[in-house]
Amino acid sequence: MRMRRHTTPGFSLPAGTRWRRVLRDGGLVLLTFAVGYAISVLWLSPSAVLGEDHPVPRVLGLPAATARAKIAELGFRPRLDGDRPSPSVPRGSVIWQDPPPGMVLTPNTTVQLVVSSGPQSVTVPDVIGMALSSAEKIFDAAGVKVGVVDTVRGGGELGVVIATRPAPGNGRPRGSAVDLVVSGGGS
Repeated sequence: MRMRRHTTPGFSLPAGTRWRRVLRDGGLVLLTFAVGYAISVLWLSPSAVLGEDHPVPRVLGLPAATARAKIAELGFRPRLDGDRPSPSVPRGSVIWQDPPPGMVLTPNTTVQLVVSSGPQSVTVPDVIGMALSSAEKIFDAAGVKVGVVDTVRGGGELGVVIATRPAPGNGRPRGSAVDLVVSGGGS
């Protein structure tokens, strides 16, 4: 027995039509991929596409009010986080910021600022009753300088410190001068 295959005339397509169908289906697959990729990028990181993020500006060394205004201008929230002594940055200027300058963040992110309280103060050491050369060494070790040395006649041994200006125990900025009063010997 022989079997015959029955086909309808519309089942087989001419060669040109077959390639058009393959191209159309391939284009639909690529279009579906592109739309899915765009939706996933927008879903996972919308700010990267929409461009809302800004880099944190460098505000180190600026006065606190100027630094706060510069940060707020870009949509960040500045927060002063206290003060710390600094020998080189003037009082009231920013010495530290977190996050660091240049980091790209979304708006409304908090930027912490620490301002300088100026140079750390040093306590004037008590050198009364010591020789001038010993007092100078102690002042160098403490971080203050010997300023004007006044000599007073009478009242004690020659070259002994009898007073300091300001008095011992007072605070002075590191590196500042302290005046001494030294006995001139004799009676």
